[in-house]
Amino acid sequence: MQLTILGGAGEHGRSSYLLTEEGQHIVLDYGVKKEDGGQYPLVDNIEEMIGGLQTVFLSHAHEDHCIALPILYRHGYQGQVWTTRATVQQLPAYFNAWRNYTDGRHVTRPYDDEDEQRIGYRYLEDVVPAGQWGQLQPGLDICWGRSGHLPGSIWLTLCWKGKYIFFSGDYTSESQTLVADRPLYLSHSLNRAEVLQTVHGELERPEQWLWRQQSGKMAPILPQLDLAIVDAAYGDDPESQVEKLHQLKTHIDEAIQMGGSILLPVPLYGRGQELLLWVSEQYPHIPLLVESALLEGLQLLRSYTDWLHHGVEQRIDQLWHHAQLYPLSDAAETDRRYAQYSSKIIFTPDGMLQTKLARQHYERLQHDPHSKVIFTGHLAKGSPGSQLVATAQPCNGCQIERVRYKVHQGLPDVQRMLHELNRPPAVLVHAPQARTDQLAAHLRQQGYPNVHSLIPTARLEF
Repeated sequence: MQLTILGGAGEHGRSSYLLTEEGQHIVLDYGVKKEDGGQYPLVDNIEEMIGGLQTVFLSHAHEDHCIALPILYRHGYQGQVWTTRATVQQLPAYFNAWRNYTDGRHVTRPYDDEDEQRIGYRYLEDVVPAGQWGQLQPGLDICWGRSGHLPGSIWLTLCWKGKYIFFSGDYTSESQTLVADRPLYLSHSLNRAEVLQTVHGELERPEQWLWRQQSGKMAPILPQLDLAIVDAAYGDDPESQVEKLHQLKTHIDEAIQMGGSILLPVPLYGRGQELLLWVSEQYPHIPLLVESALLEGLQLLRSYTDWLHHGVEQRIDQLWHHAQLYPLSDAAETDRRYAQYSSKIIFTPDGMLQTKLARQHYERLQHDPHSKVIFTGHLAKGSPGSQLVATAQPCNGCQIERVRYKVHQGLPDVQRMLHELNRPPAVLVHAPQARTDQLAAHLRQQGYPNVHSLIPTARLEF
């Protein structure tokens, strides 16, 4: 069997991985890279690929994993995209944001709206419950679990043509709102034939399947893997979420003590709502100016009860009682709240300051040396956010800071995942090549010899 990197390894974004054997293919994600007007998966002959394409899996709704899907249908794919219901509910917002991004740069997309409407989604939870094995089609079995990255985000393990392939999607075990099911190795001795029988429900040996209780759900134990594709977006960064939040709080405290304001550019879903909850609890008496779209996203998050840690619904409900929460619905309301409060925390739904709305917030603060803009996630090359970070601290202007809020894996997280999967051959993905090379070297020194740092178009036989 062969893995081909269509994007996502050796780079951040454009996540897409092609599995091939005997002229048949499976695609894991099909996303874009938000640089130069959009970069799409690299495929030598897309018609040939689609001619043998058995099925497609989508791990979650972020644009770097999903936006290129219409291209498959543009070129004749008539099959299904397997994902979760929560993911599909979020996709329209991301497709619309990508449309605005490309139109704003007068860049032609390699598909049209009709191709987007042709996508045929199937919901995994309707066929295979989380944490169990089930058959999607003859010769293809799957086990999946929650990955803690977004509502609806998942990891996958495929049993295809006698091979076991694990795909982490975007994974974090440190989310304060979202549950992550830990993928764990089957440590007792079942041979491959017995495992396959168990997969199909033909052999009942529950004592061999070491289930572990987690947040009221069962986390499955997996057989020995032939390959793992593992989120390693933070390279060899050793810090925990607790340490990141301590750094973030230090920056916010400094700005407030100086009488300044804090601008937090965040994504529309996921990290944005999580940070909003945390800030509201840490700063109950500081005015929170929040774009309405983020608050609508928070309400949507509350509806995904199967994906949330215990007590998150109550935390969301409590946010509405924050003494100084001010939704921003238009420019007039925004101007009024800016004038009313000299020190405040502002949330805008654009993590890279690429939209006009987000840039307007920055322009209101840019000449105040007591204020800070704090970026907490990935910044695409050439984006306004990356340019501001590169300048560090403009003269006589607001301070620019960067503190990653963890929604991916760093060194200790990758090491734990590989250990709990029984050290399978692994491809490290979702980070630039230099960072991935450094992580791979570090892991090899720690006794993980079968790790690979690849780049787009690279192939790996296993």
